[in-house]
Amino acid sequence: MIFTIGENAGLIWRILDEQHEMSLTQLQTRSELSDAALWAAIGWLAREGKIYCRTAGDMLLFSNNLADGFITFG
Repeated sequence: MIFTIGENAGLIWRILDEQHEMSLTQLQTRSELSDAALWAAIGWLAREGKIYCRTAGDMLLFSNNLADGFITFG
């Protein structure tokens, strides 16, 4: 299970490296991960300090680059 979460985290990081900012829906569509797998991967990246988020209206946006308006986890 840990290996799969790590692989999924790598997938999410690579997707964000190409797009720089994506909504949760966009990440899920692009990665084809289940809700649980996506949140586990985001959690993995958050624990490592490799993902950031911000809100835009009622949407969460994620990035692997810390830019203005983004927050870190933890």
